[in-house]
Amino acid sequence: MAIASELFPFQIEALDKLRSFCKKAKRDYEDDGENTIITLAAPTGAGKTIVMSGLIEKILCGDENNKSERDSIFIWLSDDPELNEQSMHKVERETRFQLPINSLEIIREDSFDKAELDDGKIYFLNIQKLSKSSNLTKKGDGRDYTIWQTLQNTIENKGHRLYFIIDEAHRGTSKASETKQANSIMQKFIFGSPDDELNRMPIVIGMSATVDRFTELIKDSGSTTRSWTIDAEKVKDSGLLKDEIEISYPDDNQMQRGMAILKYATHEWMEKCKHWEDYCKREHEPIVYPVMVIQVENGQGDKISETNLDECLKTVEEELGRSLYEGEVAHSFGEPKTDININGLKVPYVEPSRIDESQKVRIVFFKESLSTGWDCPRAETMMSFRTANDYTYIAQLMGRMVRTPLHRRIEGDESLNNVHLFLPNYNSENVQKVIDALSSKDGEGIPSNIKKNTVGSSDEQELHVAEDKKDVFEWLNDLQLKTCVLNKFKVNNYLTSLFNLAYLAANTQGCDSDAAVRVSKQIGKMISDYIEKLKAAGDYNNMVRDIKQFILTESKMEYLTENKLKDASNLVLELTDYDIEREFVRADSKLKNAGQRYIRDNYDEEDPMKPKVEVILFVQSEECMAELDKYAKDTFYQYKRDYRKYLSKFSENVKSKYDKYTREGEEVSDHSWMLPNTIYLPKGEEQWEDHKHLFVDYEGRAFFPLNNWEREVIIEAEKDPDFVCWLRNQDRKPWALCIPYTMNEKVHPFYPDFIIVRKDGRGSYLLDIVEPHKEDEDNVPKAKAMAKYAEGADGDVERFEMTRMYGDKMFRLDFANPAISHLLSDANKYDDDYLNDLFRKMKTSSQ
Repeated sequence: MAIASELFPFQIEALDKLRSFCKKAKRDYEDDGENTIITLAAPTGAGKTIVMSGLIEKILCGDENNKSERDSIFIWLSDDPELNEQSMHKVERETRFQLPINSLEIIREDSFDKAELDDGKIYFLNIQKLSKSSNLTKKGDGRDYTIWQTLQNTIENKGHRLYFIIDEAHRGTSKASETKQANSIMQKFIFGSPDDELNRMPIVIGMSATVDRFTELIKDSGSTTRSWTIDAEKVKDSGLLKDEIEISYPDDNQMQRGMAILKYATHEWMEKCKHWEDYCKREHEPIVYPVMVIQVENGQGDKISETNLDECLKTVEEELGRSLYEGEVAHSFGEPKTDININGLKVPYVEPSRIDESQKVRIVFFKESLSTGWDCPRAETMMSFRTANDYTYIAQLMGRMVRTPLHRRIEGDESLNNVHLFLPNYNSENVQKVIDALSSKDGEGIPSNIKKNTVGSSDEQELHVAEDKKDVFEWLNDLQLKTCVLNKFKVNNYLTSLFNLAYLAANTQGCDSDAAVRVSKQIGKMISDYIEKLKAAGDYNNMVRDIKQFILTESKMEYLTENKLKDASNLVLELTDYDIEREFVRADSKLKNAGQRYIRDNYDEEDPMKPKVEVILFVQSEECMAELDKYAKDTFYQYKRDYRKYLSKFSENVKSKYDKYTREGEEVSDHSWMLPNTIYLPKGEEQWEDHKHLFVDYEGRAFFPLNNWEREVIIEAEKDPDFVCWLRNQDRKPWALCIPYTMNEKVHPFYPDFIIVRKDGRGSYLLDIVEPHKEDEDNVPKAKAMAKYAEGADGDVERFEMTRMYGDKMFRLDFANPAISHLLSDANKYDDDYLNDLFRKMKTSSQ
């Protein structure tokens, strides 16, 4: 498969399920005329269009398990004309390597007129064109067929290869009457429409944000139903969505504070612009230019908006410290769709779907036109002057803003993983309605974390590397300590992961330019060895003949006399080169195109099909494929170990690809621990202020909600004359150091509380990891994990201590010390008695 986007494991899983469902649906319709409805339910940002593009490609072009069905026909129905264009461009982009030219077509009122739909084409249609007033539904004026006749003829003559896709996931918030009409038109294809002389569609595939939403649409259809739901947590873990949505509102919304809050929102947007510019320059990425969207009120009469647009732009420019240039500000008002003047600046109209690609646009004014068909990952700040009655609409709008601009989580700056919404006309109660709408099963199903606060306040603090600790920061990142990720999903095809990793190494300067070539050559050698083995055993010619030849059975039956076959005879026929080529393509896809190199290296001018048949023979051997899987798995782990530290030195883009590929291969994957330049840590009601933390605010401080045990650890550490700084290793932060431990036969993540840095007396530093831990049942499993980690750290961890307070004394067990760690070999139970005895015996007081 040559889908343009690199699919995530959860997308591959969904794609495989949908392909399986479609095979069953096609078979059921051919055998019994049974209709099937398939649902793909996935939260915002899961890549439903990418998955559906992959499905279309798999059906039309075939894959390693299925032959191509190039005469299949697809109809893609959406509820907005602009979505037609957007969906077609996305499918065209994603399938650009496989589908024939002109295989995608938008059905247009003024030109479309066919008896039936053409084979091998993907048609895009929107419900507005199916209304009674539409030209498509009428005969006359040069039209020979209504759209209903075209569809019915296609069902009758080509129904077994007709797929009807309903894009219900991208529906905008509409008036109740519009929603009812849209549902009514969509249901014509699900239930059939006697008024239009239209039968039910044989195979319907629905895309929806939730199963419930589409289930309501197809209720009582009587069709066979199959569904697949993409787990929201898997989407969140992928980095495709921003981690957090922050909603700010005034502590008292009785007063008019809109412009003051717009000024503050502008400041936040300017900070985002600076952070993105710094990050992209540091990582040698194209600059991401964040967009601030400003939602204004509707107008009355000839007035564009009840919100003072001139004052809005004036406020933004005052905070920005300069005038905005023509082209930096745009509007997406439904009316007028022409240039307007705001505060003396010409502001052009931009279609919502074009905002993200219009890189010069930095500020967008809009009213209600952005939810349908609008995806703008660059939109990171939003200000809404709307009233609290519009909370459902605002929730849907936020669903269009949560995608990440670089399609991955930003590890180097936590501030770039959130989106900020400002609501000056909301109070806490109404903001909660927005949050409920965002999180509800009937809403956008957004898996990002959502938090609310009054303007200017936050339950988190933004911290940066202390100016006098930057050398420590670089030293820590240069260590590249191992940190682990526990994966919620994995792909068991190690050959795919191996090639991904090999190509990354080959394309990264100075890493391993021959990595992918070596893998392909080794697979070629395995094929050659197998062929030589067949020849030595005398089996080669017979097996080649079995590939090239097949038996056609002919039987006769006397018409109208006997209902019985007789005089059966067999004919031996040869596959054509075309048939062999198709089988080779399927076989080679299982080798991830390594068969192509084998053909080049073993080309036979007299028999060009010979090496292709040999590839087919290899793939048909279960023993050979098992041997290949073992080779792929072993080499994957070898490459993973070999490249980890080297690839982590490159840009975050390279490192994130390494992390992604290695996560696909195993349940617990090792990565290089790298701290970002900016982090966010929680505040608490009781704050402990400290100036020696590695990350501090702009005043050189950081605040921590530490308990007494934790404070004692830091106080004791800071008494050491060699002490330099410390780091709060915040639980479950993407950047936090994570160590796996096993308890009750299950692997869990473990985040030790503190990283402490000391001088080593030779101009460099020492690193200690400290975990204050109570007498919990996970003590022994975590202690064993600490000892194992320290042993594998190659001396980079000086101390790995578990501490415990007894009275006013602190006791420590240093599991980086072999004299202590070896004692754990006797700890086979998961109770705390053994560890308690060790603490008492060692008597290593901190005093």
